[in-house]
Amino acid sequence: MNDTFREYTSYGKVIIPLLKVKRTIAPDVVKWGEDGAQYFLFFPAQAGSDAARARKLVVYFHGGGWNSNSPKQHYFIGQKIAQKGYDCVMMGYRKVPRARYEGIIEDVFTGYKKLKEYLAKNGRTYEKIIVSGSSAGAHLGALLCFDEEQKAAHGITKEEFAGLLSMAGPLCFDHALTGSLKALIKGLFGTKDREAWKQGEPIRKLTKQDHFKVCLIHSKHDGLVGYEQADDFYKKALELGMDAKRYTVEDAWDTHSLYCVGCFLLEEKESATLKTVFEMLDEI
Repeated sequence: MNDTFREYTSYGKVIIPLLKVKRTIAPDVVKWGEDGAQYFLFFPAQAGSDAARARKLVVYFHGGGWNSNSPKQHYFIGQKIAQKGYDCVMMGYRKVPRARYEGIIEDVFTGYKKLKEYLAKNGRTYEKIIVSGSSAGAHLGALLCFDEEQKAAHGITKEEFAGLLSMAGPLCFDHALTGSLKALIKGLFGTKDREAWKQGEPIRKLTKQDHFKVCLIHSKHDGLVGYEQADDFYKKALELGMDAKRYTVEDAWDTHSLYCVGCFLLEEKESATLKTVFEMLDEI
């Protein structure tokens, strides 16, 4: 069966697991801008968590093609990460068509700056900050990590982040793209001109950072974002001498939305992908 068709017919599989999710951790909702999408959720780690995990903060960006979804809709991801012992922040940002690339990336960096103010105000410090995201969120997370011009403009140092965990991220645009992904990127930049897309292409921002770890999770049967996106990013990270690791999804839930979002509705014993997520977070 065509992987793209499998992706579009897979969404019903998450309905029952989603209905079974119990809200066990109440996050702080922190609004930082006038737009309703400019906020973040802070999920404190579950009590009694592992000490090593408690010293790390996971900053997670949700997916949705840059045009849909919110941290509140994906609360189960932040909750799952917090249940495993990490403090987790789920970042909000404006969506297409109300905002295009310039506005969205400004939300990414300004939102992170507001997060740092919140952490300082509440006396929260961490040994390591890990950036993560699924799909479009992985794209934005990679830019937060590697767009040195934006980082300098917002007072973010090279040593600020310990690593990136990308799940199904569209990280390079030079390959043949699925029709759906091409339309989504066109919407993000407001043009079909691929030259204009380069300003927001994570692989073009990737630079050598000795302290940094890159972890990539991707499926060869994704159906939306080609496997070569992760493969090229991984190879370039290695060429730069960075510590890089790649995991190829082998679960039955191997289509785009199921493995990069749906896996958080499962338990580690049910999902090798979810098990790998936490192994990678532990390694960073």
